[in-house]
Amino acid sequence: MSDLTSDLTSDLTFIESQFPVSKLSKESYKERKANYSQTLTGLGKWWGRKPLVLVRAIILGLLLPATPDPKRDREIFLKLMTMDADGLWRRKSKSPKVGVLYAFANKNERSTLFTETSTEARASFRRNMEGETLVARAALERRWFETLSYDAQLEYCDRPEQIDGPDAAAWAEINAHLGTQAHSLPELVNALGLRRFGHAPRVGDAFCGGGSVPFEAARLGCEAYASDLNPVAALLTWGALNIVGGGQDVAQAVAQAQRAVYDAVDAQITAWGIERNEEGWRADAYLYCAEATCPDCDWRVPLAPSWVIGEKTHTVAQLVPDAANKRFEMVIKSAANADEMRAAKTGTAQDGDLHCPHCGARTPMGTLRGDGRDPANGGNGFGNSLRLWENADLLPRPGDVFGERLYCVRWIETKRDSEREIEVKHYRSVNEADLQREAIVLHLLRERFAEWQAKGFLPSARIEPGEKTTEPIRTRGWTHWHHLFNPRQLLMLGLFAEQVAQVQDKVSRFAALLSLGRCCDYNARL
Repeated sequence: MSDLTSDLTSDLTFIESQFPVSKLSKESYKERKANYSQTLTGLGKWWGRKPLVLVRAIILGLLLPATPDPKRDREIFLKLMTMDADGLWRRKSKSPKVGVLYAFANKNERSTLFTETSTEARASFRRNMEGETLVARAALERRWFETLSYDAQLEYCDRPEQIDGPDAAAWAEINAHLGTQAHSLPELVNALGLRRFGHAPRVGDAFCGGGSVPFEAARLGCEAYASDLNPVAALLTWGALNIVGGGQDVAQAVAQAQRAVYDAVDAQITAWGIERNEEGWRADAYLYCAEATCPDCDWRVPLAPSWVIGEKTHTVAQLVPDAANKRFEMVIKSAANADEMRAAKTGTAQDGDLHCPHCGARTPMGTLRGDGRDPANGGNGFGNSLRLWENADLLPRPGDVFGERLYCVRWIETKRDSEREIEVKHYRSVNEADLQREAIVLHLLRERFAEWQAKGFLPSARIEPGEKTTEPIRTRGWTHWHHLFNPRQLLMLGLFAEQVAQVQDKVSRFAALLSLGRCCDYNARL
């Protein structure tokens, strides 16, 4: 250690001299492919979120000194990241198929570890292993594991953040090399920060996005500072630091607050009776579609690219002509046969055209919208003649190019047997009682709409034109953000927002707001 003391305070850091880019790329790829098991993904989507393993590597690389022994520096860095041989074995959480190990085993191992009837295709370990036999089995698996490439090993491993860092033996080597007495990554980061700066390292990110840099920096024991021009990014970063990074007590408080909000909303909806049918079933999903008039035959046509509702249950919507009213009744049929399934896959909105089932005519949606019409000839200023919705509009008006229609409800019937409850799903056509409940929903929303907008429980802002935000204005005439939701969705989301505002604990309230954002993602006209 004494020979390295002068080098440990050198200005040159590990990342300035070398960096294991290949292995880190593979670790980063593994983390990003983990989808919803990523640590911060549950807070909300962020397109440029940096892998936490990469952030950890950069921070450690900036703190570790570059000594005259670059090979040993690299070994110590990999130990800290649990990317060395011992670290990978510690992270290993999956085992290969028994046949793989049987094929790899030598003759002695096959006779002592596997049953006598084992073959590569049908291998099994002996039962009740203990002592030296268990040690031999582990040694076989590790010997096999170390023959794999790094990429292949990662298939069997947790991510570095999913374990508690290096083990005791690794820390002994790390401390001997660096002249520290740490037993955790935050302790090491603090010690190296004091040595280099005289205080704990401070990490700032002026464009923090989803919060990967400040979150991982704080988790490593740094003082973290972050900002972003986008308020959603700032909210996600705050959530990362205070909710995900808050520990078990915070997680429990958040879960309790979310449950209280949900229960309050559920109680109100149950009291209103807007999600129960005459048989006592609870609604699970409402399916809506747009409608437009065929210019060739003047029939009102429901629009969808496919009328298949449930692939597994063979549930389809069938359009039944109603000649007296020049429209189609929609009948929901389960257990449809192959011909009916095939027919339902051809919808009435095909390749940007309205395909009329009555007269067979195909009309481009642009023709229905009046694309190309300028304001001097009745255009709306957005390239067509659609009526632009006003703030008070919650539904299309009669005469609008595109209407809206509820055509199917999926109900949940709860049955009881001797031991448990069983939920049975039923797809049903819309009846008069369903339409009456829709009318009640609209009435309830209108009673609260102005107040909820004033309090911020529902959005009141106009959609600002932009490369993508102009699209709902141009294609549907929607001008305000709340137009992206129908009355039932707005009533539900407004209730949630009203209850979230009553949560007293700041962290729990922010967590509930993030949950409300996820509800908006999955419950909109889009």
